[in-house]
Amino acid sequence: QTRMARGTRASLSILLLCSMTLACTQESAQPLRPYDTPLRSDVELQTELAALCRSSMTPVKRAVLVEFSAAWCSDCQRLSEMKQADALARELAEWPYLTVNVGRFDHHRDTLDRLGIESIAHWAILDPADCDEPIAQWGRIADRTLEVSSGEARSLTPSDLADWLAAFRKTNLQSPRPG
Repeated sequence: QTRMARGTRASLSILLLCSMTLACTQESAQPLRPYDTPLRSDVELQTELAALCRSSMTPVKRAVLVEFSAAWCSDCQRLSEMKQADALARELAEWPYLTVNVGRFDHHRDTLDRLGIESIAHWAILDPADCDEPIAQWGRIADRTLEVSSGEARSLTPSDLADWLAAFRKTNLQSPRPG
């Protein structure tokens, strides 16, 4: 009985220690956010882009922001976290905005090639004139590859990105809706 009691106490101690460790880990760890941008077919993407274009036409014509991204991309994951920050979240709320999941560069290859996008995470600020035209025909105002975890953009903050977007939105991009 004594040996069994010691074994039971040791097992309970280990169980208690594991439970406490798990509770501490759960409290301090950042919640994992699943990458929730769906892989779309080319037809689905064209439908989404047309809807994005139409939303940019009312009540004033505005440029649109299209993000090219993928679940495996560490820069894309970091950018996704940065988009939760107040300054950037507020600025993004001002934009007609769509995220395009390019998979392993095996989805929407024609669009990527026509726009000359070779790296992700990538933002393109576009000025659609005709919502029936493909995205490659839309005016291109600016674009930026955002290697926020692995490259030159490492030092960028969410506020820096918000300021970059706001500069375009406030100075060049609002015009009366076409007649």
